[in-house]
Amino acid sequence: MSINFLEELEKKNNNFDKNIRSAKQISRNTIYRVVLLSSGIIGFSVSFFSIPILQSALNVSRLRFSWYFFLSAIIIGITILFLAGRFRSALTWKTHQLSQWLEKYDDYTKFEKIQARFIALLSLIYPYNLVFNKSYNAEGSKHEQRVNGLVVHFLARGEQGLISILENIFLVCFILGLVFLVFSFKI
Repeated sequence: MSINFLEELEKKNNNFDKNIRSAKQISRNTIYRVVLLSSGIIGFSVSFFSIPILQSALNVSRLRFSWYFFLSAIIIGITILFLAGRFRSALTWKTHQLSQWLEKYDDYTKFEKIQARFIALLSLIYPYNLVFNKSYNAEGSKHEQRVNGLVVHFLARGEQGLISILENIFLVCFILGLVFLVFSFKI
């Protein structure tokens, strides 16, 4: 393999990573703005609909449901922003530790899988934990390296799966909040 090919491949991978980070940043900024918008809509509608003349043309139960959906969007949005940062910090920390991956998931023992799940959950609470970190010892335990590799796997799958599911639920809650808000008027 030529050096030019490797340099070109590295450049393409760096560009791909930059594009992915940019897309995630746009998504996080959008979530942040929609959370603020949902909060504003709830606050505005509470004060706006407290005017007696407007209350006669209002279906209060639909308005209540719109507030519930907006509140759900706010809570889920804040959760997404919090978890995305936690997943990224934990992944960044754990990927810089010694890891060893087996070819098949079934090759891991049940004990290693349980340990890895526990450490992955612990990493979301405390991303910079030192469980099974042997970054300065090249002769580290193979067991610890395998479990750390599995932790990285669980964190990466959790980041991709859980965050994308929460983003979809967030979007549905926001849209339903808008729909119920519009249909709360008796026309």
